[in-house]
Amino acid sequence: MLRMIDFLNEKLVWGPPALVLFLGTGIFFSVKLGFFQLNLLQILKQTLLGKSKTPDGKTLSPLQTLTSTLAVTLGTGNIVALGTAIAFGGAGAVFWMVVSAFFGMATAYAETYTGMKFRRTKPDGTKFGGAFYYIGAVLGSGWAKFFALCCILASLGMGNMTQMNALAVSLERGFGVPLWTSGLMAMALVGLLVFGGAVMFGQVTEKVIPALSVIYILGCLAVIFVNLDEVPGALLRIVQEAFSVRAVGGGVLGTALIRGMSWGFRRGIFSNEAGLGTAVIINCMSSEESASKQGMWASLAVFIDTVIICVLTALAILVTGADKIGGDGATFASAAFGSAFGAYADMFLSACIALFAIATASGWSLFGSVCVEYLFGKRFIKPFAVVFTLCCFVGATARLELIWGLADIFNGLMAAPNLIALLLFGFRRNFLKMRD
Repeated sequence: MLRMIDFLNEKLVWGPPALVLFLGTGIFFSVKLGFFQLNLLQILKQTLLGKSKTPDGKTLSPLQTLTSTLAVTLGTGNIVALGTAIAFGGAGAVFWMVVSAFFGMATAYAETYTGMKFRRTKPDGTKFGGAFYYIGAVLGSGWAKFFALCCILASLGMGNMTQMNALAVSLERGFGVPLWTSGLMAMALVGLLVFGGAVMFGQVTEKVIPALSVIYILGCLAVIFVNLDEVPGALLRIVQEAFSVRAVGGGVLGTALIRGMSWGFRRGIFSNEAGLGTAVIINCMSSEESASKQGMWASLAVFIDTVIICVLTALAILVTGADKIGGDGATFASAAFGSAFGAYADMFLSACIALFAIATASGWSLFGSVCVEYLFGKRFIKPFAVVFTLCCFVGATARLELIWGLADIFNGLMAAPNLIALLLFGFRRNFLKMRD
């Protein structure tokens, strides 16, 4: 079964056609937007340095949409999955992660902009929306429902059980906490946020995520500073291995390049989710009326997640040579942080992974509940919340090789109709002008 799933991921769902679709969509919208990603100062002026509308208790502020998006994306993708990308794709995978993020910033803008144009308002003034609305408008309701179903399944797998598994394993390693104890704790914390709703989630992330992100970034910088002499070599290795065409393991010429691109794009998208269409749900809850400005907030989230935090994590691993010791992504990160924090490394890393995982799972529950309401109606939201909360315990206590593989498949299946719909709207001259 695992071999079949690996084959589907490597050859079909995340094969060359999928990479071309992701990269091509990002390039298309980058050109259409005049490569706005290069002007980071302008993005900051439109977001963090500009004036934003305050929430009214029924919507999220633009800043809360940013912190909520980061809460979802700053999960195991930035630590465990990043190490996995290096393990299987080499240091060059980091380069392709940055490339995917650069073009992903344009894709994130486009999907948020389009989602804002299709968002709805409930009688009580609540704003809501999702990629399924614009997918349905151009591809038909069947594809919209397919997207929503994949999102629900992904929320239970990638958004919940894989996160809880990383949480439980890390707490066992760092603090000796039994897996079942971590599962119960995760159920309690995630359940609190799941049943608290979107507004409560936004309020919590606005306070927690900036502090947590800064603490983790400082941890990465400490590791890099301790190994400062190794930084030039690590950067050179990232670039050299990104374009390596040597054969790997007896394979044909170019295997290293293809594997690096594949793992870099796959884990980059796993981390920042640009192109999946999921972040549209959160961004459509914003109090911001301008689709263009909200699109900038979505782009900034991709930049912070991958270009800053993922790259710093990668450098911390590479400058310490942690990727050469063998093991999995968590082992790489643990060895890297050990060079700066010694015996406290596992505790620091475990705490970060656990908090990020709780935030990610809570955000994915929001994605899943919105899709459940779209497909089945409001009365099924609470039953879904119960199932989602119970899955936290399953994820924390079970072996999840199969779930990781299925999570990658659902990601790819979500992305296909989302990206195709965006491209079709992008070619409509009078619709997607990228301005209000």
